[in-house]
Amino acid sequence: MAFINSTIYSNVLRQEVALDLYIPNDRPEKSIKKPCGIVYFLHGLGSSEKRFREFTATNRYAMENHIAIVYISAPQSFYTDMKYGLKYYTYITEELPKLLESLYGLKFPREKTFLSGLSMGGYGTLKIGLSRPDMFGAIAPLSAPCDIITMTETLKKQDKLEGDSLSFLPVFGDNMEVKNEDNPYYLIKKVSELPPEKQPRIRMMCGIQDDLAMINEQNKAFDEYASTLPLADYKLMMWEGVHDYTFWDRAMMHTIAFFLKNKYDEEKIKSWRCEIQ
Repeated sequence: MAFINSTIYSNVLRQEVALDLYIPNDRPEKSIKKPCGIVYFLHGLGSSEKRFREFTATNRYAMENHIAIVYISAPQSFYTDMKYGLKYYTYITEELPKLLESLYGLKFPREKTFLSGLSMGGYGTLKIGLSRPDMFGAIAPLSAPCDIITMTETLKKQDKLEGDSLSFLPVFGDNMEVKNEDNPYYLIKKVSELPPEKQPRIRMMCGIQDDLAMINEQNKAFDEYASTLPLADYKLMMWEGVHDYTFWDRAMMHTIAFFLKNKYDEEKIKSWRCEIQ
């Protein structure tokens, strides 16, 4: 496979930034063919662009489907233009596509450009994917915190912020004000007002037992709201699982199959089943 571990300079961020890419060329008959599409992948809070590809078989799934993946680094950012920090939203939506084309020749039409991410990256998938439906043909938020308003309002009531909670301050400011452009509920309503062909296809995925910050309940509530909207292709998928890489590994099989509109996930899961002699 062609795995590129790179460091590039971003004019938007005004600094060097890590950028890892998987480009499939494992099959000799396909090695000179352009990938069938590209997935932008967003990591979780406290993690990096490397952890997900090391703890899951996503690159193998990508190889078997001949699709490229870009692992984006955006630490502690919630993939926003931060109140006190860097403009990661602008970097991802405006600068990064140009860099991918100029440096690696990776340019695809909207219907072959996809977005996914886990946890904080799941929120980033909702924020970016729903605010840029012109850029992404399909999105798949994994274990996403959907109700960012309730989360920030809860944090405001605490006497002291500690641990991961401190990450909200540089993103949303001391008052933790969530603007419309940062609110998935507002964004999905705006998407639903678009013609069906201009809406991104959406598959949300969450473990039934994922009780970290009540993410399972957040996904159910968001699904209840989204189901009232005229969305062209939307669905929440839930199965047994928690907030971990075992769940996200399987989720990526479903994600790639959803993006490419094939039955790769069904075939792969069938291959796991065997009778012990």
